[in-house]
Amino acid sequence: MPLSQSLRQQIDRCVMCGICSQHCPTYTLSPDENESPRGRLALIAAVNEERLAVTPPLLAHLDHCLGCRACERACPSQVAFGEIMDQARGLLESHRPRQQRLHKRIGHALLGHRRILRSAFTSLRWLQKSGLGKAAKALPPIPASPAWQTYYPPVGEARGEVGLFLGCINETLGQTELRATIQLLTRTGHGVHVPPQQTCCGALHRHNGNLRAADGLARRNLRAFEKLPITAILHTASGCTSTLREYGQHGQSGDTPLPAAAAFGARVQDASHFLARLPWRGEMTFSPLPRRVAIHSPCSLKNVLRQAEAPFRLLKNIPDIELLALADNGLCCGGAGGYLLSQPERAARLREDKLDALHDARAEILVTSNIGCALHLQAGLRERGRDIEVLHPLTLLARQVGG
Repeated sequence: MPLSQSLRQQIDRCVMCGICSQHCPTYTLSPDENESPRGRLALIAAVNEERLAVTPPLLAHLDHCLGCRACERACPSQVAFGEIMDQARGLLESHRPRQQRLHKRIGHALLGHRRILRSAFTSLRWLQKSGLGKAAKALPPIPASPAWQTYYPPVGEARGEVGLFLGCINETLGQTELRATIQLLTRTGHGVHVPPQQTCCGALHRHNGNLRAADGLARRNLRAFEKLPITAILHTASGCTSTLREYGQHGQSGDTPLPAAAAFGARVQDASHFLARLPWRGEMTFSPLPRRVAIHSPCSLKNVLRQAEAPFRLLKNIPDIELLALADNGLCCGGAGGYLLSQPERAARLREDKLDALHDARAEILVTSNIGCALHLQAGLRERGRDIEVLHPLTLLARQVGG
């Protein structure tokens, strides 16, 4: 292939204990060694050492990986499984059918151009309103493309300055939670900077092996935020936040770190985590909400950021709310970035357990901190004819803010 020296060393750290298998959603679906993290590492090592040829079945075993990184959290040897998979997929890309590679490149290019992506959403919105287009109907109602100020001043006593990352798909489909975040940040005395030069975080590019494009997007985001007088860079989608936070850990298509990436990543936080740590609760009142609310913990929030407690801490401020963790929160819902598109049947099978747990919990509202999970779970609820709101925790919190 060959893998970089650092990644070969990471594979060598695996002691083949198998602890990861019991935490792996794909191994739960198919108890085949090749569908476990340990098995995938063995396949990558064998190809790297030219002991195994690259075949469609081998690529399928690697493609079935969700990138949830539950294995990393469980691994006693702390093997960097996610980074190994990203680099391996990049090195194996040339073995894929040409048409598949072309479709992927077009999609990646679209995500990196805000103006073109906004135009695409405008077209989908028109199709939804006209009643045409099956793909448009499958999506939730698409709002109009948002307009953002470059700066939102604090309300009352100033406490600090932060930057807000918008994301690509999240900028349009997740604009409600972005506006809720701005509302809560300014109400807590924070000025919010929204640099217009920012772009896609590059998560889908990196996880599909397009490391060069991912590095290019990272550089654009570093430049967009580098001169702002801010102490933190916040975002609402935990999958994107994880990628931003790890800019300093990713090699530049290999082993060379991106300039200034470590300092950038150190300032990145999930917006809920940032707000949950503030001593502002006595300054803001919330309207009571006598509803049963289930909290879904995205894999990126719990396995990468390790901040799954933040939504619970925040929403406890709402009087009369009944909070519960969605059963089986340890396993992925199947959303996993582009997985719901590339592996729709497997994604739907993983989602079924979440929807069953939601039904058993008799919840009236479902809260999740990642746009991909929200869209995936919303689609499943629509298929079942269930009228349950799916909200970001900050959207729910901002909705209950009183005077």
